[in-house]
Amino acid sequence: MYRLGAIWTQTDTGIIGRDGDMPWYAPEDLAHFKKVTLGAPVIMGRRTWESIPPRFRPLPGRTNIVISRSVAEAQERDGALWVPSLDAALYAARDAVGAPVEDTPADTVTADTPAVDAWIIGGGSVYAEALSRTDLPAFGRVETVERTLFYCQEGNEITGDTRAPELQLANSAGSCEGSSPNGCWRVTSESAWENSEKGYLLDESGTKNPMYFSFQRLERI
Repeated sequence: MYRLGAIWTQTDTGIIGRDGDMPWYAPEDLAHFKKVTLGAPVIMGRRTWESIPPRFRPLPGRTNIVISRSVAEAQERDGALWVPSLDAALYAARDAVGAPVEDTPADTVTADTPAVDAWIIGGGSVYAEALSRTDLPAFGRVETVERTLFYCQEGNEITGDTRAPELQLANSAGSCEGSSPNGCWRVTSESAWENSEKGYLLDESGTKNPMYFSFQRLERI
């Protein structure tokens, strides 16, 4: 079985986008995103693809797979593979990967080998479908989430129209009460909060606000 991850950036109140863009500038997060996803296929919706500045797409060192209802079958376009559905994207990711990471001979695994075979990188509807399903072709379900959290100072809350998926976190006993459509998760690593030297959060007026960030990794229970 191949291993699927999802990666996103959100404010502490769950905002991941506003008006088709991200209301922040976060160089540390961009570097982290590249480090985590490099070498693995990345799956995204059309709007996420279009939100990437043309000079940066396709994302280098990764098979770019774009989901769009405008195509009836897989086709190459602008350096990316366009497919009509999430299922088609996952089959394409499987074919691009070859052997799953877990099947890679130990002597060929290096620090540069991604621990996840493919990553979902947006947008909201793609995250929602992927996280809620347990029958994803070749992958089964999303097993890993990598997210960057931004802290908004009181009075400088960042608003938006797209929210991150809600993840239910396990209690101290390692279980979740009740059921959640996106499963039960545990935090496996979390960096200390840092103040970005060059990054900032943009409020609706365009004012740049200080940015504090933390990288968090979660695994499904």
